[in-house]
Amino acid sequence: MSLFTQPYHDAVAQLTGPGAPFEVINCSIEGLSLKAFSRAHSSLSDYLNDGRQHGDKQLLQYQESSWSFKEFYTAVDRLSHWLVTEGNITAGTPVAIAMRNRPEWLIAFVAIINVGGIAVPLNSWGKSAELEQGLEDSHAALLICDVPRWKYVQERKRIVPALIVDGDSSGPQQPDFHDVIRANWTGSITPPAIDTHSPAILLFTSGTSGRPKGVMLSHFNCCQALMNLEFIGAATYMTNQDAMSTQLASTTPPKTLLAVPLFHISGLFSQFIVNLHHGRSLYLMYKWNADEALQLVRQEAITVLMGAPVMMMELLSKPEFTVGDAKQLTNISSGGAATPETLAALYATKTAAAFPGGGWGMTETLGTGAAFTGHFCSHRPMASGFPSPIMEFSFLDENGKSAPPGVAGEINVRSSAAVQRYHTGSSEDFYEGWLATGDVGYINEEGLLFICGRVKDMIIRGGENIYPSEIEACLTTLPLCLDAAVVGRPDPKWGEEVAAVVQVPPGTEANSQLVIEHCQQQLAAFKVPVQVIFTEKSLPRNALRKLLKNKIIAEYYPQ
Repeated sequence: MSLFTQPYHDAVAQLTGPGAPFEVINCSIEGLSLKAFSRAHSSLSDYLNDGRQHGDKQLLQYQESSWSFKEFYTAVDRLSHWLVTEGNITAGTPVAIAMRNRPEWLIAFVAIINVGGIAVPLNSWGKSAELEQGLEDSHAALLICDVPRWKYVQERKRIVPALIVDGDSSGPQQPDFHDVIRANWTGSITPPAIDTHSPAILLFTSGTSGRPKGVMLSHFNCCQALMNLEFIGAATYMTNQDAMSTQLASTTPPKTLLAVPLFHISGLFSQFIVNLHHGRSLYLMYKWNADEALQLVRQEAITVLMGAPVMMMELLSKPEFTVGDAKQLTNISSGGAATPETLAALYATKTAAAFPGGGWGMTETLGTGAAFTGHFCSHRPMASGFPSPIMEFSFLDENGKSAPPGVAGEINVRSSAAVQRYHTGSSEDFYEGWLATGDVGYINEEGLLFICGRVKDMIIRGGENIYPSEIEACLTTLPLCLDAAVVGRPDPKWGEEVAAVVQVPPGTEANSQLVIEHCQQQLAAFKVPVQVIFTEKSLPRNALRKLLKNKIIAEYYPQ
């Protein structure tokens, strides 16, 4: 530990000790002893329904519509009633959701959990084949979707009962979502008794390198993950009290711009569910667009921005985004990757009054992993945060042996917030509760987690391990570089060599030698790309804005 990070570790000890608000205990799950928060909720439905107390406060804005908490829960109750009486949904029944970000997605999710069903968010970026795969793997008894997704499902001629949003063109056979939530029914649904270890959500991994895997998560997992988010907030307050006091004194009510996909953890848990529970307002974007986001930050007095680093880069690097636009921002954070130096500089110059934040997590852990905010993030931007108190870490070398402290290895984790096996029953990535994440990293002497890259992305040149993320971070500091991807290409002498693809603005006269010289000034010689390909096209990324390396290799380095 260091003097710099010691206050954080002191706060953790105070928050998680015996009798403390975030007391951590050892609990037994499937024969494993795992760390858990003793005071977490036992069911996700209870956590979601706590939001009812906020009544007429505004919960949600979406385009031209707005919803109070009361209006939202009225729609939830009407849909819950329909799910039970017309949809024949009972406890443990999987119900899929497939639509872009819109209020109906949120209503559907809460209603499914409310009646004891299993919510199955499907990738709304997917076309017919991926949607069919999700429906097949989940055995969904009902699909709640918008018209574009319904058309994709029909292309595969898959027979599944559906509830369609804006379904005028879907045909008379399928009921319409809005008819259901406008129905003249004013009763209430009592959530069924839920075993805390029964399934609540079936999520699918992002599938950057293969077929997405189903991740079945219990109410217990969900509540532990949500309590971890509460813990992060408490630790932030304790270690940044002066700045937090200034924020709390602000007369601008908190409002989050929710622009990441709801079918992934960041949008669903960190932004929607937590804000619903605590009575905070959201502005929901149909999909990410940096120009629209800037307009909304200005018009809607947005105070919280969260997204992938590339999203924050797109927004803050716009010349039109000024310090004045950020004056009401209190929090701006990114996760899933280290904060690039260029983005850290933008935080410092354009959003200096806002709390920066970062973190690392996985679908399999409901986002639980590592996180930090405030001055820790500002001064250690290349880190991914402090490990969660309910997460255990180990780091293994290429031989499966424990890596020495501070030396990078494949990250293995286990936690009460994490799945114990994939939905298919495959246990190839699990051993005694430990999940092999496929990420490479280490924890330094200050107790901070650093992510180096993916095991499958690692380049081995002449016996030296090279992590593309380090080189990509170097490339993005070039003014001409809008985005960058680094891959390995076969080499008869070294085994592999480093190659790069750099996205540049249209009309740019790019020079690969200048790029190589830039890297030579900042990187070890064996890490410098030997070939650079320029493109004006956006590099392929998935819904979480992660680079799709397999597609990049196929297009730019097919040999």
